[in-house]
Amino acid sequence: MTLDPISLTPVPPTAEPSAPEFFYPEEPPPPASELPHLGHAVLFFVLALPMLFIGEGLSLFLAKQSHLFGQKDYHALAQMMGTDARLAIPVQTFTYLLTALAAMVIFPALWRRPFAEGIHWNADAARTRLLWLVALGLGLGFGISLLGNYLPMPKDPPIMEDMMGSQLGAWMMLFFGITFAPMLEELAFRGFLLPGFIHAFRWLIRREILSAESFSWMTVPLSVLLTTIPFALLHATQVSRAWAPLLLIGVVSAALCVVRLRLQSLAASTVVHAAYNFTLFAGLLLQTEGFRHLERLNS
Repeated sequence: MTLDPISLTPVPPTAEPSAPEFFYPEEPPPPASELPHLGHAVLFFVLALPMLFIGEGLSLFLAKQSHLFGQKDYHALAQMMGTDARLAIPVQTFTYLLTALAAMVIFPALWRRPFAEGIHWNADAARTRLLWLVALGLGLGFGISLLGNYLPMPKDPPIMEDMMGSQLGAWMMLFFGITFAPMLEELAFRGFLLPGFIHAFRWLIRREILSAESFSWMTVPLSVLLTTIPFALLHATQVSRAWAPLLLIGVVSAALCVVRLRLQSLAASTVVHAAYNFTLFAGLLLQTEGFRHLERLNS
């Protein structure tokens, strides 16, 4: 009981002070079904640029200080980074890891939910269908290779020249191709870009900027196409910018998009991607007896 300090009579209790007008309860986090949107996808790719420069700069510094490649200066190491897989693959792995770590710090803060939930990793969907997904990736790889026999493919693409440099470099390319490469490429293109386009189209339809009758059925196909184009162009230098292999890469991208959307699982498309990439090396492994006779790639 509170007493008045002058009359010493009881004072009725007062209500709790009201909250200031500028205070509002925290808004709930966006539903996972609306993540990531196109703005998040743009932010991811913008974020990847400084990670690329930081990763390459630090890698060159470490290579120079460690003398793993002799007494080469920075200019020679930079040239080597573009031609020798023994340096190029660790540098690319490092930049991929930096990008992934930065994304895993920034986006959960934006989404107010775990990173894996925001990108729809959904490992359970991949785990329960693991054998089927691996078989799908292997079948996709062998089917694409068979189809390539009927198309004008480049004879000596740069990726083949990179593998011929050394046995260690070839094994590093194989390991990178079935681990870090599919994980980061799926994160970028099927984790961010594909749902970003889908949500962007749906937002335009809800605002009646686009006609629902005309675009509702085109939302997913257009999003797959817009995701596939930059994905294929990312690999253009590896295949001498030839249209035939780029077309085949586009087919692979479309298949990965279907798996990602059908199972609502980025982990599932990553497994298919890794299995597909393995088929690209399987024939070379047999031809060179485990990369011990790389000169056979010239025959």
